[in-house]
Amino acid sequence: MRIVQTFWTAGRDPLKYSFGWAHPEYNLMSWALSCLSLREHYDEVALYTDQEGYDVLINKLHLPYTEVNVVYDKNLCLPHHWAYAKIKTYSMQTKPFLHVDGDVYLPKPIPEEIINAPLIAQNREIGTEYYRSMIERMLSYPEIVLPDFVQQGLAEQSVASYNMGLFGGSDLDFIKRYCQEVENFMNINNMNDSSVKCSHVSCNVFFEQIMMAIMAGHEGKFVASIHKKAIEDKGYSSREFCNFENYDKKQMFHLLGGHKRSKFNYEQLERIVLRLYSSYYTKIIHLFEPFHRRLCKIGYPNQKYNSVERSIAQYEDVREFKAAEWDLCGLNEIAKTDKALLGSYDFCMASTEERANYLISVHPYLYIYRVSESWHPKAVELIKQHLGCEKNYPLDGICLFPILLRDGIKEVPIVNFQQKIILLLTRTPMLYCELETKVMSDFILCSEKTRSGVRKLIYHEISNIMRQGVLIASHQQLK
Repeated sequence: MRIVQTFWTAGRDPLKYSFGWAHPEYNLMSWALSCLSLREHYDEVALYTDQEGYDVLINKLHLPYTEVNVVYDKNLCLPHHWAYAKIKTYSMQTKPFLHVDGDVYLPKPIPEEIINAPLIAQNREIGTEYYRSMIERMLSYPEIVLPDFVQQGLAEQSVASYNMGLFGGSDLDFIKRYCQEVENFMNINNMNDSSVKCSHVSCNVFFEQIMMAIMAGHEGKFVASIHKKAIEDKGYSSREFCNFENYDKKQMFHLLGGHKRSKFNYEQLERIVLRLYSSYYTKIIHLFEPFHRRLCKIGYPNQKYNSVERSIAQYEDVREFKAAEWDLCGLNEIAKTDKALLGSYDFCMASTEERANYLISVHPYLYIYRVSESWHPKAVELIKQHLGCEKNYPLDGICLFPILLRDGIKEVPIVNFQQKIILLLTRTPMLYCELETKVMSDFILCSEKTRSGVRKLIYHEISNIMRQGVLIASHQQLK
């Protein structure tokens, strides 16, 4: 089944705007958990977004979508008509699909009898006075024009609706006609023209959920529901949809509406992302370092440096997060990498001519912790002692990677020049001769003596961190 998601920002910065959550970082944790839970079960998960969404979800977080479509801009519609972006995504699908909101998480795959249904929604809703008053506010604008079948549906005692946290199916003909009805509603009523009064009314529930339900009922279409029980429009309990206890045993979670601002709920979300996907958790929290005292790199007013404790805590937190992530690698994978490091000893013993044909790459699990200028000098001194560095060693970063023995983590101090070499190899492995040429291009080489000295420096720095396990060398046979 093709899974699709829509993240339209309306031009707002996801690192500053919370999209209904208590803080922007919880919005990103929600997107991470939603995407990653879907990828556990489905091979095709596509994202439809705008440039701002792409910059954060893809460029910064590297969420594993199998397809990314940057198809929206900030002027798609008025920002408060946010569900219109979802309608556009529905309309673009050319094969059976399931659209999943970014606040929906699936610990288990959807049952086959539902995923193969012509029409799918999260659950049927029972309209109460809450939806009735919403509709009456919209209809208080006499200029609003609605199709006859919609007017008939709205006249019913209970307003028909489906929760579309999940929506899709194989009946693409119906879905495209439904999307066209929404498009007609938006265009005929000038809903994207802010100079028109009726455009200011919030009608997302109407044109997404209620119009679909009325149209399906009018045509006698059956809609398969993932959550079997019909729920009153204001009856979504936190216990039923938002409680992460026994996460792995539940079919789905949906942190909809005001549940996003519950401290209990978003702290549970934070814990589940840390437990299941710690590397993504680390990426997210480091996008918001100024909001976290222990991670803050800029210190506090009238304070040149972070405290010694806070400086050390920053490093210890990252080390702990990486340890939790690497615990999931498995002994065989770590042992395999340890064995690959043996080629580095051959490299260090090889002649100058032989070294040229060694392929140099970084340790596959390497993480570089950069020592911040805001670190307290005493903290830097303590870390140097911990790492066994000389007092005057210009510590710029610490390489971390998993090992099989002792406490399971190797810590290697590095200087700026070594860090530049590592970053070059992070982009792509290189033959030693190519790497040497690349690094030498940053020097002014005015004589053969200078050239020879630079070559020795490069070899010294590379072999130094290679012996520590940061780099891997493998001999390439000449063809």
